[in-house]
Amino acid sequence: MGKTTVEQSKNKYNVVNKLLHPEAINERELNAIAGGLFENLIPVHAVLNKKGVALTSSIVDMTTLQSYFSGVVSKKMFLDVIAQLVAVVKECEKNLMNVNNLMLDCQSIFLDPRTKKIKCIFWPIVNNQNPYGLADFFSDLPFRVVFTKHEDHGYISTYLHYFKSNAIFSINGFEKTVFEIIGKPIENKSYLPSDSRKIGDRNRSFAKPEDGKSIDALVAYDPFSAPEVKEVVSKFCSHCGKQYMESSTFCVYCGRPVNKVESPLTPTPAPEPVADEPETRKADTQSFSETTVLGAEPYDGGTTVLGADSGEEPIFPYLIREKTEEKVSVDKPSFRIGKESQYCDYFISNNNAISRSHADIITKDSRYYIIDHNSTNKTYVEGRAIPVEKEVEIFSGTKLRLANEDFVFYI
Repeated sequence: MGKTTVEQSKNKYNVVNKLLHPEAINERELNAIAGGLFENLIPVHAVLNKKGVALTSSIVDMTTLQSYFSGVVSKKMFLDVIAQLVAVVKECEKNLMNVNNLMLDCQSIFLDPRTKKIKCIFWPIVNNQNPYGLADFFSDLPFRVVFTKHEDHGYISTYLHYFKSNAIFSINGFEKTVFEIIGKPIENKSYLPSDSRKIGDRNRSFAKPEDGKSIDALVAYDPFSAPEVKEVVSKFCSHCGKQYMESSTFCVYCGRPVNKVESPLTPTPAPEPVADEPETRKADTQSFSETTVLGAEPYDGGTTVLGADSGEEPIFPYLIREKTEEKVSVDKPSFRIGKESQYCDYFISNNNAISRSHADIITKDSRYYIIDHNSTNKTYVEGRAIPVEKEVEIFSGTKLRLANEDFVFYI
């Protein structure tokens, strides 16, 4: 996709997309969108000048999604926007339009301040040189939002779990997850436009170019169109008896590895603690706060054996270090991780990729954040490098990477 610019003047936005070779206008889609066939797509028009071909769109009396999400966002606000965007994507698919031409950018998605209805820009072009990715946009959106602290944020974990458990993004499977979170049956698709028609409807005609020539509707192949939706399978942990997703590496509740767990039809009760549990390798790390090593023998220095009867203790969020299968209790409001034992609450030895004071996990009002302290090899959240010295919110099940060390954060 060519160079796209967004200009604002008072209550009006002008969006211009200058096409690059070999991009070309899809006349079929242009006529349909310019004619107002889709109520959720903003009309676009083609302009030919000395510099080449450009597509333009004007938006009046609407606000951007970025502005709408600039304050504190509630569960209803977030899910209503997601459901509407999913409906727009599915409507494009139904009309054989390449969904990668949807301009999925918070600065270019518009919303009516009164009705809260979403409208998007779709560029009717072929040979798109810079397509927008559905999975990247939807998975990244929660990290750009500040959620209200007065609500349960468990639904965000469910939302993000879809992307962790599905290697290939399916709009149908994603829609099912969203509707399950909302609590609405998938058959009740109230977010879909009520009066939209398919392109080429016999009851609808479109204007042709003045020269009478027609451009072939060369719509690029859409890899997301009607893919097979895999059934999500649940299993039960043999240690605590609670349910977890089949794709999980560790149990969310007890933190034990589940790669060898069977899946009975009914949960099995948690086994009694066994005194002579087999000894496994001990981790190459220590922590000044309480650290739990899976299967390790108790020793002096604040280490606790899983399943040991140590009485009632405070419940803290924790990390699972995937390399060693170690469970690390995040038991401080500001919990530092690095390779310098003098300054860190949990230090990683024998790894020069980790910085001395690599990152902190911060607890604020029952919400959790990670901050990178200008580390040499960066800190990653769900595979994306985070900015230096900026708090990024994390949720139960979030995957973290400090340099080349992988962790999973649980609450």
